[in-house]
Amino acid sequence: MKGSLMGGKNQSALVRYGVIVIALILWYALVLSPIDSRISSRQESLESQELRIQRLERRIKKLSNIDKEFAKEKRRFENLKKRLIPGDSLQLVATNMQNSFLQKAKKAGVEVLVYRSGSPRRWRDYRLAVSIFNLKSNLSQFLDLLEALDGEKRFQRINNVNFSTIRGKKSELRINMEIEGLFLGDKAKL
Repeated sequence: MKGSLMGGKNQSALVRYGVIVIALILWYALVLSPIDSRISSRQESLESQELRIQRLERRIKKLSNIDKEFAKEKRRFENLKKRLIPGDSLQLVATNMQNSFLQKAKKAGVEVLVYRSGSPRRWRDYRLAVSIFNLKSNLSQFLDLLEALDGEKRFQRINNVNFSTIRGKKSELRINMEIEGLFLGDKAKL
C-alpha cells in the first residue's frame, strides 16, 4: 500500500467514501451535536427569560398605579381622620364630645340637667370615650338634637337611651343617654 488513505489510486471508492462518512460522523458527534444542544438549551433559556419578562411587565403594569392608589387611600384616611372627635386621650375626647353635645343641645332648645364622663369601653380593638347626659326636653326638641348629632357625621354613637314622661301643664321628657366616641390614639397619626 503506497500513499495515504485518501490519495491512493488503488484504493477502492468504498474505502474513500467510508473515510469521508466516518469524518462526517466524527464532525457531527464532536462539533455539530454539542453546538445543536447548546443552541437548543439557549433557546429554552431564552423562552424562559421571555416568560419571566412577560410576568415582570404584567407586574410593572399592575404596580404602575400604586402611587395613585396610595394617594387615594391617604386622602380617604385623612377624610376619615377628620370625622374623629379631637383629643389625644380618652378624657379629652369625652370632654370635646360633651362640649359639642352641649352646643347642639342649646341650639335645639334641649336643657341639659347633668353630664359626666363614663367608664371607657372597647369596640373590637379600639377604645371608646363615654359621655352620659341627663336631659329635659319635649319630643320635637329632642328630635332636632338627634338630627344635629346625625348631621355631624362624627365617629360617635348613642349607646343607651332611657325616656320617662313627666305629666303636668306641659308634658316633658326626661332623657338619660350615653354617647360613645371612637378613640384611635396613635393609630390616627399615621
